[in-house]
Amino acid sequence: MSSSHSPPSPRAVHHGDGNYLDQIRLDIARSHINLDRHVSAKRSVRKSRIGNVLRLLVGGAMIRLGLREPLVMSGLSRRWFDDFTTYWYDILGGRPIPTVADFNALLYEYRRRQQHVDELSWGDAAQHVANWQAPDAIYLTFHGTRRLALQPIVGLRLWRLVPRGARVLEYGCSLAPYYYCYRHYFSHLGCSFVLADIPNFPFHYAKHLYRHDAEVEFATIGPDQFREPLADPECVARFDVIIVTTVFEHLDDPPFVARYLLDRLNPNGLLVFDYIKSEGHGLDHPNALRTRQAALSTILGETEVVHGNVDDLEESIGFCIARKVDG
Repeated sequence: MSSSHSPPSPRAVHHGDGNYLDQIRLDIARSHINLDRHVSAKRSVRKSRIGNVLRLLVGGAMIRLGLREPLVMSGLSRRWFDDFTTYWYDILGGRPIPTVADFNALLYEYRRRQQHVDELSWGDAAQHVANWQAPDAIYLTFHGTRRLALQPIVGLRLWRLVPRGARVLEYGCSLAPYYYCYRHYFSHLGCSFVLADIPNFPFHYAKHLYRHDAEVEFATIGPDQFREPLADPECVARFDVIIVTTVFEHLDDPPFVARYLLDRLNPNGLLVFDYIKSEGHGLDHPNALRTRQAALSTILGETEVVHGNVDDLEESIGFCIARKVDG
């Protein structure tokens, strides 16, 4: 068979330098394109309610008893590590990471390099995306991977409210921790997900992890889509649940995104959000600091908060669940 008829490869694209280990230098924009073009067979992740409840009880008990962290950090609990190294070797073409200790050493090294002393430039949407695609920002994948390994159960109060068969949007999803939790503990609810983010490093790993899941569609938000981020036909319908956590502080126009998402939330639908009050440095957008009250006021004007506290708009807002007011 000629190469012109070969299926697209999901392999990542590298810049011309780097050593494929502590200086791996990915062209993450082109790597997203390769992964998006690769056709993957789909299968359902749905499991029985009884099995999910048992996994949730065991997993929750391990966390409460302080057992999960030592098991993860020692490598005795290693499914997360095997998933990551498969991605690292097969998709990124990285050099061997033999142990969890080596993983943690790389995490520290990339974190050290990714610290920003000077403020970043946020001139336009293209520059915004470029800031997140700098090669050392692969630290975010390492960080998110370990965090998911240590804290796989998120939003317990949310899952009690999610109706069966709900259509869920995880916006600015990064590694999609809510879908990860759903996949392992709540798949009996029979939900469908749209995972949306800009073409950054952790979203690339999320696409690899979940590309075989029948319940998932991906929406990649490029620089030309900042004013219409869900223009893809798969995303046109409304949602029963929209999750937008650890996101608002990174946006260039939070009031617009808040309005945009609320317009796509069904009446009585759930909006899951938070809003950290940062200093507007690093990858936290300075305009997100300036416009946070306007964005929060937009949300509160159309919803009723059913969990969490938004009494003081001057302070950081933690995990909240709001229900859209009907009419």
